[in-house]
Amino acid sequence: MRCRRGDAVIARQEIEGRDRPLVPAGSRGTVVSTTMLGRPKKVFFAVSDGWGLKRFEVMVGRRDVDSAQCDAETSPAAGLE
Repeated sequence: MRCRRGDAVIARQEIEGRDRPLVPAGSRGTVVSTTMLGRPKKVFFAVSDGWGLKRFEVMVGRRDVDSAQCDAETSPAAGLE
């Protein structure tokens, strides 16, 4: 998956770690920075939990996120538009 700064992505799995806040699977985010090959490196998420809306940037790995455009094309509801 190649992407650019500002592209929309979706968390493929729950993202959590020692220096990474909890991002539930399916959360939408925006690419902040990429590697030289176009892979997302840092993603901005705004996640709501019991304490309110939290906004943060998370370093992501290769399998953590997927393009939101690809998800929209392959979803069952895509054919209804």
